Amino acid sequence: MFSVRSDHSILDLGTFKMNLKLCLQYIFCVINFTLLWPISSATKEYSSYRRYPLCKPCEYIRYPKCTNDVVKIVKEAIRKKLTVKAFGVRHSQTDIICTEGIPVDMTGIRSMKMNGDQTATFGAGLNMREATTFLRLHDRAFRTTPAFGNITIGGAIGTGAHGSSIRYHASISSQIAKLKIVDGKGEIKEITDPEDLKAFKIHLGLLGIVVEVTLNTVELYKTLAHNYVVPDDILTNGNAEHMAKNTDQISLYWFPAFKEVVVANWTIVDKSTKGTDYTNDHVPSTYNNFALITSVAKEIAFTLTESKCSTANTLGYNLLHLFEYVMELVLLLPLPDWVPIYATQEGRFKNPSVGYYDEMFAPICHDDPQKILGKACVWSHGSNSITILDNEFSLELCRLGDFVRAVKAIVEKTPTVFPLQGILMRFSDRSDILMATSYGRVSVHFEFYLWNRDDIYERASGSLAGYQTILQTLTKEFNGRSHWGKSGMIYHGRDMLDLKLDETARRKFVAIMNKYDPNEVFINNFGRRVKRTGYKLDIDPKTKHCALLDNCFCSKNCDCSSIFGPPFGFLSYLVSVVPTLITSKLKKIQKIKSSRLRRFFSAKIFILP
Repeated sequence: MFSVRSDHSILDLGTFKMNLKLCLQYIFCVINFTLLWPISSATKEYSSYRRYPLCKPCEYIRYPKCTNDVVKIVKEAIRKKLTVKAFGVRHSQTDIICTEGIPVDMTGIRSMKMNGDQTATFGAGLNMREATTFLRLHDRAFRTTPAFGNITIGGAIGTGAHGSSIRYHASISSQIAKLKIVDGKGEIKEITDPEDLKAFKIHLGLLGIVVEVTLNTVELYKTLAHNYVVPDDILTNGNAEHMAKNTDQISLYWFPAFKEVVVANWTIVDKSTKGTDYTNDHVPSTYNNFALITSVAKEIAFTLTESKCSTANTLGYNLLHLFEYVMELVLLLPLPDWVPIYATQEGRFKNPSVGYYDEMFAPICHDDPQKILGKACVWSHGSNSITILDNEFSLELCRLGDFVRAVKAIVEKTPTVFPLQGILMRFSDRSDILMATSYGRVSVHFEFYLWNRDDIYERASGSLAGYQTILQTLTKEFNGRSHWGKSGMIYHGRDMLDLKLDETARRKFVAIMNKYDPNEVFINNFGRRVKRTGYKLDIDPKTKHCALLDNCFCSKNCDCSSIFGPPFGFLSYLVSVVPTLITSKLKKIQKIKSSRLRRFFSAKIFILP
């Protein structure tokens, strides 16, 4: 019989196999326990599509499939004296999505039907692209949509998600005809009263659980999209305000360092117009290999900006300005390794382009990369993901020029770069919806992204000082109102809400809260701050330096993180890694036949910020 030799004994093959099997089973159990135990002990916790905020309910997430399921959940909560929070795909990055009680995932509520009066009724868990695709089958459309097609209808109206139009409705909330809800007593109610609808159209998840949304529709149409560049003096001479008021839909991308604005202009055209193009605007997809290169370049640039050596610091900001300029170009031109901003159905870049309104207003992206080097949402590439803190505030349109001048003054004094699509501006008409950020005023919405470090808890992003100065200027000097699902938690704290909210609108909204949820079944920390009955924020407990994720204003060194040096000595870092990266990036970019880019390399890239 075959045997295995040991220094101590001779084992027959059967015994050896049995021992090996037991050993492998033991190893498997240890690995399985190690991997699954933290998950099983933490499955009640949830967050947005990123980790922050972190919500800690006492019950597991529920997944209703119909209105009666929702009724049962609410009545269970009443019986157990718990609270309830309903949400969609959790694209909001504030604690508006949190509860201490029972979290409810509404994505299983997916009904859709056309009504005889040309309205359409949708289950709250249906996403925007699914709804617009259904409408197209019936030759109907929404007047405008939010700028992301993956969000659910219930979530979109809950936070006031919007597009960019003063001439027409800017938000899906403004197109609501009626709602069906489950209230705080577990009863099904239809909301049609105009005064109640002013609260429910942006309900913040505090008035009841919306199960069905009936929306007004219009005849199906297409849009002609055209991106072009103009000097940024349009922002201060009144031209931008005129364009916003007299265009079907328009967005502006401002790049302060280059004194330029990319205008994204969408004009309504007849549905018979030739073209079925689509956009990757606002929420762009990226390729896997681009995400890998970018993640490395970002860490190098940010590490350099941390240096006390002025040469290294300047080089870091110039690298970020280089990326900023490339991101301006992708709004205008086809670039290697970048998903085109407008494309034909075959994926070819096209500007101007024509397509159905929803595919030109509201892109969708994949949660997982398609194939090995395929495209996906920017945050869906694993360790190479581009993760951001999305800042958005609105202010009165007539103050646009004054705010632009204030930003220019800040940027002159503090190195500040906007490497991800510059500063985006969108527009909304005056609204009577109580919790709308455009309540009572024609508004411009400013949005820019804080690009996270790989270690979001310890390492500060470049330009943090400039960003926080701009955001505090927005809120404190210009009465800027933060988007309910965006910006850091500090801007949704009790003190900031007092600055943000119109007092009359707040009082009316709280009255509707008390009317439909008298026992506070739907209350959470966010709602308590709205009601002025609490201060607590649901901040990620891993937070070490509160300013890094805008959970506080940076007022002392420990708020903002220490200054970290390069990982393996500055001299070798500067001599070996940085030049290699720059050479690689320049070789790719030099393939672009653009005189504007060549002028940038010769005149802009090495100008000290």
